[in-house]
Amino acid sequence: METRLEKLQSQKFLLISLIVTGLAFLIAGSFGKETAIVFGNWIFVLSAAPVILSAIFIKRKGIQGVHGKSWVFFLIFAVLWFIADQVFTYNELYLREKPFPSSADIFYLLGYPFYFVFVLIYLKPFKNAITKKLIVSASLIAISVLISNLYMTFQNNSPDETQTAIIIGLIYPIADAIVLVPTIIGVTLFFRGEVNFLWTLLLIGFICEVIGDTAFQYLSLSNDMYTGHPIDMLFLWAYIIFSFGIYDHIRIFKSKKNTFDNKEDLR
Repeated sequence: METRLEKLQSQKFLLISLIVTGLAFLIAGSFGKETAIVFGNWIFVLSAAPVILSAIFIKRKGIQGVHGKSWVFFLIFAVLWFIADQVFTYNELYLREKPFPSSADIFYLLGYPFYFVFVLIYLKPFKNAITKKLIVSASLIAISVLISNLYMTFQNNSPDETQTAIIIGLIYPIADAIVLVPTIIGVTLFFRGEVNFLWTLLLIGFICEVIGDTAFQYLSLSNDMYTGHPIDMLFLWAYIIFSFGIYDHIRIFKSKKNTFDNKEDLR
């Protein structure tokens, strides 16, 4: 288990990382839209961090048992989104094509099912603490987010928007809402004191991504979105938060005595 000092240090470094990257987006934007676009594309090479860290974690702990296999799902999710980010960059900077919709969306959307399965298995040790009331509450929140996003999509459709863009713009909020249900449940367990903050980062990162997705969708449909927009920092923050969460797992499970099934290891 982690000491209080280790937890505080991790939280401190996480906060510093979020502040520094947030300021970097604002500084790049101050030099003009073109600079923001270049910076906004290249900074997402950092999406490799969750890939590398989850691969290290799997190598150390193996894929024995249900929970070992669950991290394979997370690794696949991380790889798919890393590929999506690089395809996005290639399309915009080299092919000079509109980055949304594009082939990158295929990889983004393919990543959702893998993350969803990972979260379900991730919450398994706490199944006795997950009540029907909690499931219903989380579902209602996710449905509310979905309805507002779908309404926003239909209300802000540009007459120049392609049918493909509209369809993909509808798929994202649906996928977000589905994965949001177990994610909200996990975060609620944190507030109940069931798990520690750093363990919850793997879920908080996705919530950050959902907020970014919602803003991205709105700005894209109104033609106000561009790569490097301050909203993009939310997506980068999601990767940073994921990375700190995975790193915390690596530290906690450096001893083979620690297992996912022991809830005390998660506190």
